Amino acid sequence: MTDDIESIPQESDACEMKTPQDHRIMFKALENPLRRKIVKSIGAFGKTKNEIMKELKISESQLKFQLDFLIKECYAEVDGDKCRLNSKGLQELLAI
Repeated sequence: MTDDIESIPQESDACEMKTPQDHRIMFKALENPLRRKIVKSIGAFGKTKNEIMKELKISESQLKFQLDFLIKECYAEVDGDKCRLNSKGLQELLAI
């Protein structure tokens, strides 16, 4: 005997559904070559700001400008001097 509740199709979580605006923001995040390099540099494990600047040979102001966008759009976070991609950043930006 089957349980009626188990046979009901599961709806996707509203947080997982992507709107056209979500896609525009993701493409905007990835269309900038420097931002793509920063995302790759941070990677899955994160790096300090100094490590990223040294690796990519960029200034602090360039890094700050790009990180501010990634943070504002909920793709990255900075804890002290350590930059990390959050789960959204890992799934939507790094996986591409």
